[in-house]
This record gives sequence, C-alpha cells and structure tokens, in this order.
Amino acid sequence: MKSLDELENFFNKFFYRNKNKQRKLKRIFQWRRYLEWNDLTLEEKLTAKRFLLLPVFAYIILGIFSQYFLLISLFLIGYILYKKFENNNIVKK
Repeated sequence: MKSLDELENFFNKFFYRNKNKQRKLKRIFQWRRYLEWNDLTLEEKLTAKRFLLLPVFAYIILGIFSQYFLLISLFLIGYILYKKFENNNIVKK
C-alpha cells in the first residue's frame, strides 16, 4: 500500500505541478485492498461483497432462465396476445 501511495504522490507532482492542492485518487480496482479485510471501511466491505457475489447471482439467474426458457417464452407470448386482444373488447361507459 505504501508503494501505491508513493506512486500516487509522484503522479500528482508530475501532472499537477502548478496546483498546490493535491487530490485523492479514488481506487476502482483494488484486489490488494480487499485482501486486507479487517482494514476496510463498512462501505468498502459492502462494495466488495457486491462485486464478489455478482457472478454467483448471475449463475443462478441464468440457470433458472435456461431451465424454464420455453415456459417463460410461452407466458410472454400469451401476455402479448392477451394485451393485444384485450384493448378491442373493453367498452367504457
């Protein structure tokens, strides 16, 4: 982590020579940071959990969708046909 901070300071000095105020860079891809779980803030822990559990949820959703694809498509076709023919039969008084 120290080397990353030194690298950040180097780039800040190089690119922002005229500015006195140094900005903190936001870390986007931080695998090393996630490995130090106890040092994370609550927001970073929540972000890590979402990032790491996303493939699990995607696998479950794709599994359900592929298993029941025919049933889902029949329901969608039936719903579209129902909505198409329903509009002609409704009479408002």
